[in-house]
Amino acid sequence: MSTSTAASFRLLQPKRLSDSAVEQVLGLVRSGVLYPGSKLPPERRLVESLGVSRNSLREAIRMLETMGVLKVVPGRGTWVREDIGESPVDLGLTWLPAHGRDVRDLLEMRDTLEIKAAALAAERGTTEELERIVRALDRLKRALELEDGEETVAADAEFHHAVATASGNRLLAESLAGLDHLVEATRRALLTLPGRLRRMAREHEAIAAAILSRDIEASAAAMSAHVHRVAGEVEAAVSRERYVAVSTVPAGARDRGIAE
Repeated sequence: MSTSTAASFRLLQPKRLSDSAVEQVLGLVRSGVLYPGSKLPPERRLVESLGVSRNSLREAIRMLETMGVLKVVPGRGTWVREDIGESPVDLGLTWLPAHGRDVRDLLEMRDTLEIKAAALAAERGTTEELERIVRALDRLKRALELEDGEETVAADAEFHHAVATASGNRLLAESLAGLDHLVEATRRALLTLPGRLRRMAREHEAIAAAILSRDIEASAAAMSAHVHRVAGEVEAAVSRERYVAVSTVPAGARDRGIAE
């Protein structure tokens, strides 16, 4: 990408800066400044052009990757996806927006129950229960390596069941089990989002490591990070649906406000 293209980025106005960065990149894609297959400037230049921290920029890029707008190649750079603007046909980009409210409600419950379950598992889990968590994690990692969607969903469920059981709180475990029918549909949808398989392994490894080390605070934090990451990806999927809806309207119509 040329220096003149980098100059097209402008300092952001005060609000959550990662959101502003997402909006600006989407605007540059729509206007053609960033086109399919074009490479974004280096991180340092973007930080300076946008006036954001590295963390805010990385959060924005993660959201745009989840939305299917950007493609990140570790160690090489970030590109606008070649297929940007195509109608979403996969489950994640069609099911999630249609069920956004239910999924948000579900994630709010998980935010309360699963974080507590992870903390209690670190405090109370028996050796046998912790071994079950390890076996479930190994199963999940194998499924992810094989990119086996059905097995990944089953292994993910087993992992979270193992953590809930290790909490030693029967009512808590039963409450989480009662959400299975909703959680399974969400898991299937999320698996289709770009980069989700890669992120799953890291998130679950962090949860297991904290629980096995008997670190109560770290266990809660790792589970919280996982649940909030999923929530962010749901929001990104919904945003992607809105983006596609706008991007498929002729430019002249958008200028007249028809797409608003």
